[in-house]
Amino acid sequence: MHGDDVLEGIFDVIEDRKETLPEDSYTASLFTHEKGENRVLEKVGEESTEFVLAAKDDDGAEMAEEGADLVYHMLVALSMHDVDVEALLDVLRERQG
Repeated sequence: MHGDDVLEGIFDVIEDRKETLPEDSYTASLFTHEKGENRVLEKVGEESTEFVLAAKDDDGAEMAEEGADLVYHMLVALSMHDVDVEALLDVLRERQG
């Protein structure tokens, strides 16, 4: 599966959870959290720090785990601001060349 497809697939699930707000969904809980957007932004900061610490420890497996958490929470933040993942992918594609 292509990287774009993975990000788009995860973003689609995030968008669905934002719309349907299932009670048992962690993603939905981020959209309804009493702290609002701040909760997601805190998670972005937390996961960024954990990623950096894993890199300092030269722990590749932990970097992958924390990197995935960071990307996920970043995608939730994009969704909260109605920024489509395609905008992010377009910027990455431009930088690829």
